[in-house]
Amino acid sequence: MKANQDQRIPYAVFENETQLPILDITHPLFNASIDEQAYHLNCLKSARSIESLKKMPRFIQNIFVKMSSVDNSYLSGMHTLVYKLGPELSRGIKLGFRDKWAVKQTSFMGLRIRLRDLCRHQSKILQPQLKQFPERNLCFFNIAGGAATDSINTLILIQESDPDLLKGRKIEINILDIDTYGPNFAKRCIDVLKQPGERFYGLDITLNIIHYDWSQPEELLKLSLERAGWIQFCSSEGGLFEYGSDSDIIENLNHLFTTSPADARVTGSLIFDRAHVNPGYLGFTEFIGVQIRYLGLEGLQRILTKTSWVLEEFHEIESIYILFSLRKA
Repeated sequence: MKANQDQRIPYAVFENETQLPILDITHPLFNASIDEQAYHLNCLKSARSIESLKKMPRFIQNIFVKMSSVDNSYLSGMHTLVYKLGPELSRGIKLGFRDKWAVKQTSFMGLRIRLRDLCRHQSKILQPQLKQFPERNLCFFNIAGGAATDSINTLILIQESDPDLLKGRKIEINILDIDTYGPNFAKRCIDVLKQPGERFYGLDITLNIIHYDWSQPEELLKLSLERAGWIQFCSSEGGLFEYGSDSDIIENLNHLFTTSPADARVTGSLIFDRAHVNPGYLGFTEFIGVQIRYLGLEGLQRILTKTSWVLEEFHEIESIYILFSLRKA
């Protein structure tokens, strides 16, 4: 029975009445979309590929840039969601030509690996806290969270591992974002997953959408203060630590530190610094115009000296992504 349930794909409705699969990193089709050896080989040859592209006529380069789904110098949350779904789970979705092309590219497999590994890490951190404090409620603060795939899938992993840990407590996913499309879709995903027969049926889960500019982090302080006594977990996958300035990151961390409990955690992803990042990734992002930060681990540690957070753990993916967790000093 469980195997059949795992094969079924629940759907939620997006803004334009399009049905999209709810991303579940435990689904066999998601796991089948990751070939780490192929991704490793792609990363090794990507530097040569981008150099070849730069030598092509300008009109071909322009076509490639248009196909790469970059809007306003960043990859939008819903484009990211489609690439995280992968070629099989996105099959049947009405996509534009560039998205159909991009979702099949091995280079975007890194987004799926990043999501999977971050959710596993977040689940590993939270499970001992949930066991130790069955009376405490749980809230996520997901900065630039988009469709909140990391928060939702962290709950899925916990629910699969020990469903009793989520029962009998309030659970909140608070998406702090200037975008509306991704968070609205996330809300619809939660509504579907709480229906009878779905993963979160019977659980007290609420998803809140907060319009948030990370250069003005006062709202984060307010939210944390209102949830005093809760288990508080702040994350930003592909967001604050990949696009925010030093001052933005410092202010957000310091505001959260002020009101959050002693066992609060921060997790996120960042990119290797320019001296050590995969040269193909560096060439690709610069070529298509993504204004991403090459913060690196040393850059993060430099920032942490101006906060009271310390690096707890980190994990590297192909000299591109660094996943990390912070705890209070």
